[in-house]
Amino acid sequence: MTVDEVLSDEKMEELVSKVLLSKNSEDYFEEVKNLTIFQQVQLIESLPAEQRLSIWPCIDAEDWWSLIGYLQLETSRNLLRSLSSDEQIKLQKVAVYREVLSLAEILPKSMLDAIMLDQDEQVSLEFQQALSYSDDQVGRFAQRNILRVRKGISIASVIDRLKRKDFISAVFMVDNDRNLLGYVPISALFNNDENELIDSVARPIQGVEDLDYLSDVATNCQFEDGMDYLPVIEDGKLTAAISISVILHEVQEKFASNSVSEAPVPDEDLFGPVSVAMRGRGLWLCINLGTAFLASWVIGFFEVALQQVVALAILMPVVASMGGIAGSQTLAVTVRGLALKHITSANIRLLYRKEMKIAILNGFLIGALVALVVAYWFNSINIGLIILCAIVINSFAAAASGTYIPFILEKMNVDPAVASAVVLTTVTDVIGFAIFLGLGTIILL
Repeated sequence: MTVDEVLSDEKMEELVSKVLLSKNSEDYFEEVKNLTIFQQVQLIESLPAEQRLSIWPCIDAEDWWSLIGYLQLETSRNLLRSLSSDEQIKLQKVAVYREVLSLAEILPKSMLDAIMLDQDEQVSLEFQQALSYSDDQVGRFAQRNILRVRKGISIASVIDRLKRKDFISAVFMVDNDRNLLGYVPISALFNNDENELIDSVARPIQGVEDLDYLSDVATNCQFEDGMDYLPVIEDGKLTAAISISVILHEVQEKFASNSVSEAPVPDEDLFGPVSVAMRGRGLWLCINLGTAFLASWVIGFFEVALQQVVALAILMPVVASMGGIAGSQTLAVTVRGLALKHITSANIRLLYRKEMKIAILNGFLIGALVALVVAYWFNSINIGLIILCAIVINSFAAAASGTYIPFILEKMNVDPAVASAVVLTTVTDVIGFAIFLGLGTIILL
């Protein structure tokens, strides 16, 4: 996506506001329809699920599969799941073979089966063969509509065979055992004497294995001028061909998705379901919990010197660490959203509400787990309740800070990627310690 294809901040904010506030899709139908496909992707990534469905009919049916392919994988998955049965059937009817293969891992099984049933027997068989490979292997995108010709036959014979076939991707010369001998440019067949042997126009070519990875092929193979396809070898025999443009396209797509700023969950959908984001982040919160207790265990060596406030001193790092890591997760999502122009003044409150829901759920669940361990460790229910309250309140502070701090910094022309973490850490530490020690002082002393 080029700079010219990205909606400006003002235009994006105006359009998002219109979609969120309008009750009738006719208010923005033509405006969304006239956007480029990349701008439509940008808009969908910036809207909650309900509004995504409202703009879906504004997009030309012929662009549906391409648009789904350009979305982040998690966004694509959520969009496909939310489509009504009728919309899914319409999508199936305009299925694009290559896009379906690229997105097979995220398509609902019922939709994938329906698309295969709509094909003729030969195409359906090739479909199943392709799906037996992973989406980064050559076999997934190999085309079997090739013409194999034996060494020693005339160009006229090859042309005759071509005319009797519906569509041929590429022509290759093989021996009697179907071992690859060379590549035959189709243009060369019509630019040479038909009485000459096919050997005279065949060119040497390097084959690729069906199990090879696309990235390795793109790196190691030399693509010659005028060459459109590479031969695919399976068990030593020539069985198919793969388009060079497909190889480069798939590698570029993988590179583009991997170059996006890191986030707590790979390609997390900005406005996706709370339960999905909660599970992904909760895992890392639990991992972080182990390191937090390690710090507390070290402080515990000073128990005798801190006899009167030993429990509070030991548990302080737990509260600070949980707030810090929860805030960092929200921060990463927000900074990425700002970088991709998915967050504006029109939808920042929607993101804030989502993050607060995640904070409530993860805060109470993990806080309750910590409270049980602490209550047993120090034989004190009061201390368990104190740390539960501190973690929950600090989770709220982390969610609010992680959402609004980078947004405010960007408005102030301060780079949020550089400054946000410093401000966030200060907020979560100050609030976490103040709540924890304040409640400890009131309840225990």
